Amino acid sequence: MYLQLAQPKLAEVKGIGIDIASISKIASLVSRYNSETLTLLFTPDEIEQCQFAPHPSRYYAVCFSVKEAVGKALGTGLVDINWNEIETVIVQSGLTIKLRGVAQQKALQCGVKAWLATWCYWDDYVMVHVLSKGE
Repeated sequence: MYLQLAQPKLAEVKGIGIDIASISKIASLVSRYNSETLTLLFTPDEIEQCQFAPHPSRYYAVCFSVKEAVGKALGTGLVDINWNEIETVIVQSGLTIKLRGVAQQKALQCGVKAWLATWCYWDDYVMVHVLSKGE
């Protein structure tokens, strides 16, 4: 006798991206450039969030790593994607990723419906892990 059970529909994983960044290297990068130049890399909301964070350099490193990790999860890296098309909102419960422009188009072409992201830090490093999922 063969019994087939109905399986719940699971979200399809579209991609995974992981990145590790040095907090001190990102802090050095941020200190070298004015806010106008930083907007080529970070969105204005990210800059404001990081500047008022309890650990600004750590938050900048998280935002930077999310951009790298999203590029990896999309399978294209950041080719043709402007860095500021990927925005990170850091909340106590995790990370929220917002895409616009080419980054959003590539995600839609890949069937990405949502992002899950986590981060952690140790010593001088942050590590970000993102997972893109379809339906």
